[in-house]
Amino acid sequence: MSLPSTLKPASAWHEPLVWLVFGIPALTVVAGLITAWIAVQRADSNVAEDYYQRGLAINRSLDREARAQALGLVAEISMQADHSLTVRLSGKVSPPESILLSMTHPVHAEQDRRIVLQRGPDDLYRATTPQTNRIAWDIAIESQDWRITARHLVLADGARLHLAAGSPQH
Repeated sequence: MSLPSTLKPASAWHEPLVWLVFGIPALTVVAGLITAWIAVQRADSNVAEDYYQRGLAINRSLDREARAQALGLVAEISMQADHSLTVRLSGKVSPPESILLSMTHPVHAEQDRRIVLQRGPDDLYRATTPQTNRIAWDIAIESQDWRITARHLVLADGARLHLAAGSPQH
């Protein structure tokens, strides 16, 4: 028996199942190529190019913290309402001419602050700082030979903070 001339066999491309069988793998290949292109164009390196120097710097920092602990250094930081900052050092150390106060923001690195405080005739270190907005900063006070650090301290108007070398910080 022959088919009438008006009935012709349907093309395979008109079947939805054919599109599923060939279309999904084809889209997967295209998506994989696009993903590979994005990865090559915007490659991030998790390893810094100067990783060895950074490791050495961390070791030097730890040595400076150990030295501060051996000297029994304690720093008292006071913040007045006019944003003037005062630091008093105590311990077995001759006070340097200036110290560096680093305030590291917990989230936004662009808000980090580094303030150089000069020693006055009364052996207090003074500087003026911008408003701190009651943020819990990671704070470091350092000189060339030693370093005292503390984590999550709120440096607000009227605050008086005590940092002791080697004491556990929270």
